[in-house]
Amino acid sequence: MTAQTGVYSSNSVRLSWREWAVAASALLAVLWLLPAAWPARGRELSRPDYRLPVELSDDYWMFRQWAEHSGKHYLAVALGDSVIWGQYARSDDTLTHHLNSLLGERAFGNLGVDGLHPAAMAGLLGHYGGGIRDEAVLVHLNPLWLGSGEQDLQGGQARFNHPELVPQVFHRPAAYRPTLSEAVAAVLPRELPPLSWKEHLQIAYYEGMGLPEWTLDNPYAFIPANRGPDAFGWQEPASQPMTWRERGIVRQDLPWVEPARSYQWQSFQKAIELLRARGNRVFVLVGPFNTHSLAGQSAARYERLVGEMTRWLANEHIPYCAPPTLPTDLYADASHPLGAGYREVAEELLASSSFQEWMQSWAPGRLVRRPRSEE
Repeated sequence: MTAQTGVYSSNSVRLSWREWAVAASALLAVLWLLPAAWPARGRELSRPDYRLPVELSDDYWMFRQWAEHSGKHYLAVALGDSVIWGQYARSDDTLTHHLNSLLGERAFGNLGVDGLHPAAMAGLLGHYGGGIRDEAVLVHLNPLWLGSGEQDLQGGQARFNHPELVPQVFHRPAAYRPTLSEAVAAVLPRELPPLSWKEHLQIAYYEGMGLPEWTLDNPYAFIPANRGPDAFGWQEPASQPMTWRERGIVRQDLPWVEPARSYQWQSFQKAIELLRARGNRVFVLVGPFNTHSLAGQSAARYERLVGEMTRWLANEHIPYCAPPTLPTDLYADASHPLGAGYREVAEELLASSSFQEWMQSWAPGRLVRRPRSEE
């Protein structure tokens, strides 16, 4: 017998380097195109007064989808933190709802994101907000983020909202000291869409867990039938609507951080400059902060703070409105109005000549406040 030579495994396939290159290219193409084909836009996006559910606040891939959808289906968008989102209000009692109701048109889409402080806003726009381009954008400036050194991310704060959105290496806030693995995990999804899509799947479908971990807890399921972008509530308020006095909130003497040395103010300026560089027509709503909740000299310091910020806006030729403080019982806490408070803010905006001029600059002759008999 002659000795047999050959391969010592069954059904083996040996690929040439060209075949490996083709296989790798095909895999990368699938990974890159699959997010675009995934039906993650959801059925709810076309509903009136839609807003991203609080549970999806860290789902930046979903934010990108919602921002692109809003740009196509609304005349303008409103961007900000939970004040724009409507922390203590139903979706049909938010600022964008009341503006749309008073105008009699589906004019403003709600791009509010829970916990979106200015440093996170700049990062969200820079890395996930490229679709917000050549639009009218109402941006909310919440002075609360300058209320103290801790809120301003100057130190003494181990945890804060949206750390993945702030700079990870250069110009990062003093309060943030990520490990190398944390920095890499934050940067890669910004540059590689398949990774941000993977995070979307984990947040929207797999309870924030990785697929292997979730599979161990759910061995007989693939994708939960009761989860996904449409499964989370967005119509109800995230917190119980009560006045700040009913909540037992004590008046505070906030120190306030001067804009000249504020990290959050510098980040807000960066966000505005980025929006304008993309051809957006920007309008800034400042506050209105609940000065009823301030003690000592805090209210006077707040007025000086707002004066400095609005002077910068005026010098940069950015239209703005700083409405007066609302009646005390229209606030749920230091910065969030209740539903009736949002109605008051909407009325103040529409009565503002700067707001009217801004609207006419991008929708000439179209957006006019409805007569009270038609409301």
